[in-house]
Amino acid sequence: MCVGYTAAQLFEPDEPLEPAPAEETRAEDSGLFDVIEQRIDRPASIGVEWGPDHQAEGSRSYAGLSAGMATDVSESIQRLGQRLLKLKKVQRLSDRDISQFAHLAGHIIDLDLRIDIEISADGAARLTYRYEVLNMTDRPLTRLSRDVWFQYTSGKLTIHPLTEGTRRVAIQRVHDAPNLAKFACQLSPAIQPGESAVVGYTCEGGRFEDALYWRQAIARYTRHFTINLRHGEAGGLISCSAVEEHEDGSENSATEELIWDDEGDDVIITLTRDYLRPNQSVTLRWTVTREHT
Repeated sequence: MCVGYTAAQLFEPDEPLEPAPAEETRAEDSGLFDVIEQRIDRPASIGVEWGPDHQAEGSRSYAGLSAGMATDVSESIQRLGQRLLKLKKVQRLSDRDISQFAHLAGHIIDLDLRIDIEISADGAARLTYRYEVLNMTDRPLTRLSRDVWFQYTSGKLTIHPLTEGTRRVAIQRVHDAPNLAKFACQLSPAIQPGESAVVGYTCEGGRFEDALYWRQAIARYTRHFTINLRHGEAGGLISCSAVEEHEDGSENSATEELIWDDEGDDVIITLTRDYLRPNQSVTLRWTVTREHT
């Protein structure tokens, strides 16, 4: 009658199924607005689903729920959820992306982080940082803390805001050392809960000499990450590699996401990564035929 089972298996004592954690069960039984309400005051720091879609996982999405179904949550939560659904339409995001953003309520998310590094023939560098920031907290975002470091400099690092986007950015210097600058980007108007905005700045005064690498620490959940490097008058590329370091100190190669080319005597490198987490880092290393000394 029970094909495929032995007699011993049929008479084994029944073992109760281990119940799922209460928070996980509630999240699966609730919708987008309920998930935001659960997480907004207690942002999840571990066990957060953050990654590409895998059909085998069968994860549930809440992004298709309408705002009209959320009658038992506060007005501020409804507003945040509605802005998130609007972002989905404007940026053509997937249901899975919106679901993951909802589960990160209480956090500030970098939807896109792009770093452009331009190195001239004498080793002088110009960096341009461009962040697309999503505010998934219940507070207006008026200030973003940042820092930049170089092994070699030609004096004090100079930092200027980008004029791109709808926000005005002012640079507040917090701490300066010979090769380090800690500062804050002050925003006007503030980025409201559920809103996204582009914030950027440039940094000059750093130099690349005998150490040709760039290590970027990741401070927030980051959906897209890109480094665009142009090394002027480099002659030619000898080698290029990239490493992604995780929160626990383990590393994995990111070389498969590297694209490089030559344009005259300039070397051009592009590195992309997705779904990075806080306390990770990405390091790009390269060697060229004409090093700066």
